[in-house]
Amino acid sequence: MSFDLFPYLTSIAFIYIYGRLANHFAPKIYCYFLNESIVWQKQIEKPRIFLHLIGLSFMHLMVYSNSSIEITGLLIQFITWLTFILGFFACQFTWTKKFEATFTPQLKRSTARSSENFNLSISDLQLIQLYNELVRFDLLNQDLTTVEDFNNVLLKDWKEHNSKLHLKMDGPSCREFYEYFIRTYPNNSLTMKNLFVTSKLVLRADGKSYNYNTIKNAPIRTAVSKHNESLIKIFRKLS
Repeated sequence: MSFDLFPYLTSIAFIYIYGRLANHFAPKIYCYFLNESIVWQKQIEKPRIFLHLIGLSFMHLMVYSNSSIEITGLLIQFITWLTFILGFFACQFTWTKKFEATFTPQLKRSTARSSENFNLSISDLQLIQLYNELVRFDLLNQDLTTVEDFNNVLLKDWKEHNSKLHLKMDGPSCREFYEYFIRTYPNNSLTMKNLFVTSKLVLRADGKSYNYNTIKNAPIRTAVSKHNESLIKIFRKLS
């Protein structure tokens, strides 16, 4: 009795592909049914879905062929395996940075660096991902800070808008947030003082301004903030 490895490996591949799809789209579906705002990037999500439809179609077709047709000959088996693998990699490609870089529209920003701007070097997709992660870990007041507010505060000149960024973090957590941010996006000249004091755009959950000395001296009083694990997970996912 011969042992057919094909069904077992294909089952693992399907679990991986569908699991990753569920993990990515489930929060969006959840927000849809709760009538909450959904961050949907058509330029990247539509190609992702299209490639998954193609890849999964080939994968399912090869599984069907293997189970219903009596396959004989090494050439037929090779074609079946090769087609399934190509379908799998078509799906997997959509989760790579190369795919995101290809389909993410780059915002044309002025090369002039303003003294009243954070001058961040960060893509629109990265900003949206950061916003979603902060909301997911309840570190940002979503009711007072929309995605548009988030983008306005971090990208535009401070006097060009009326948006504010309301964080649900204490001083030590803000210090760690700043440190993780500049490590994850090193090509930035963002300063802690500009972020929390000079701009007057980043506020506490109660709407008051942060005390710069509290944030600056946080490591002396608190070695690890209460949101340390959440911040590690957020920036690990973004890196």
